[in-house]
Order: sequence, then C-alpha cells, then structure tokens
Amino acid sequence: RSARACAQLAAEGVSAYDLDGGTSGWAARGHGLDRPAGAPAKPVWAMDRQVRLVAGSLVLLGLLLGVLIHPAFQLLSAGVAGGLVFSALTNTCGMALMLGKLPYNRGSACAVDMDATLARLRQGAGE
Repeated sequence: RSARACAQLAAEGVSAYDLDGGTSGWAARGHGLDRPAGAPAKPVWAMDRQVRLVAGSLVLLGLLLGVLIHPAFQLLSAGVAGGLVFSALTNTCGMALMLGKLPYNRGSACAVDMDATLARLRQGAGE
C-alpha cells in the first residue's frame, strides 16, 4: 500500500518514501512518531495479523470441538481452510473486510480534504 501511495503522491508532485519495516521499524530504530490527536494510545494490530489470529483460532476451535463434541465441527476448520485458499487465489480477503468493520479498525470519523492535504504537502516539499 505504501508503494502505491508513494506513486500517487509522486503523480501529484509530492516526494514520498517507503519506510523499511514501516512505522514500527522506524520507531524501533529510535525515531519519533507524531500521532494525530485522538489516535489510539496502543496501535491496532495490522489487518493480516488479525486475520491470522481469527483464522487460526477458528481452525483450532473446529478441531477441538470435533474431538470433544462431534466430528462435524471439523467442517469449521475445513471452511476456514477453503476460505484461505480462495483468498489466495483471488487476492481478496472476506475476513479482513469483516474485521475492518470493527470500531477499532475504522479510521477517525473526520473527513479528509484531499486537495487541502496535497496543497500542504506541496508547500512543505518546496521548503
């Protein structure tokens, strides 16, 4: 995503760079981060990490319930496996779409004025 954002900014005349390791890598190397007001004190897990946690938990739950209650519960694990294969083949992720609707995964409610933001970035690039 950051490479795509850099390309879009370059098309608008704004220089931008990818951070090796993302903002986590930047902070781990001792650099500061300025977070907007109202940003969560604890960063939310990356979406792919959330998907791995939920998918793995569902697979384990299906296997456990299949052993303890009824083998039909193993279909839950098979369903998750099928969803992961479908996700890889189509480069989509339904689970990420669902997780993205959770309150802590939604961005702030304020609208972004893209033209004003680009103008401020261009002004900063000219200094």
